Amino acid sequence: MRVLVAFEDEYRVYGAAITGAVRRARPTDEVVNAEIGVLEREIRTFQPHLIISSLPTPTNLSEWFSWVRLSPEPNRISEIYVEGNRRESLNPSLGELLSVLEETERLLGGTKEHAKHTGKYR
Repeated sequence: MRVLVAFEDEYRVYGAAITGAVRRARPTDEVVNAEIGVLEREIRTFQPHLIISSLPTPTNLSEWFSWVRLSPEPNRISEIYVEGNRRESLNPSLGELLSVLEETERLLGGTKEHAKHTGKYR
């Protein structure tokens, strides 16, 4: 699994903490922490399966399999998109983020299944 984490500069420590926690919990996954300014380039080159970001979910969500818009404010709703399905969560825990990763991995079902979904073989 490839996971891209990106937060605004004022929350970069938050993004780094999430990146480190995901790496420790899932050491075989590729996890990259990117700056918001280079997010689009990182998305093109890294081709993540899951994006965890403080940015709003893009309108062209079909280009990515899963996206979590994680609010850095604990009293604001975060949005979770997996394969086009949206749900909300208030202050999601690391366990909930990891369950999104597991759900994404299960839905991908390997590279052949991902190729069917995106038209790209990774």
